[in-house]
Amino acid sequence: VDWINRKKLGQFILNCQDDDDGGIADRPGDMPDVYHTFFGLAGLSLIGFLGDVGEKEGRVYREVDPVFALPVDVVRGMGLKAQVVSGMDGRVEERLKSYSVLDGSSGR
Repeated sequence: VDWINRKKLGQFILNCQDDDDGGIADRPGDMPDVYHTFFGLAGLSLIGFLGDVGEKEGRVYREVDPVFALPVDVVRGMGLKAQVVSGMDGRVEERLKSYSVLDGSSGR
């Protein structure tokens, strides 16, 4: 998404991480929980920031599928399919083009 500052959002999510106990909170200094940890990791993946973090740590993190919010390899392995509605201008984000696309420009 063009209007999101990838670097600032990624850094904010990382600042919400609890260095002692792990997990991600809703804001820096708060208690981490499963909900915010899951969506924090999904967010880092969706903005392409998780790979950068993994490189710094010498780890490989699995990419999260933007439709199913599951690891991409799990979605492929299960053969899950989805349909994505295009925007009013008929465009579909590049990361969603692998899905079947319905034209959402008509009917409005």
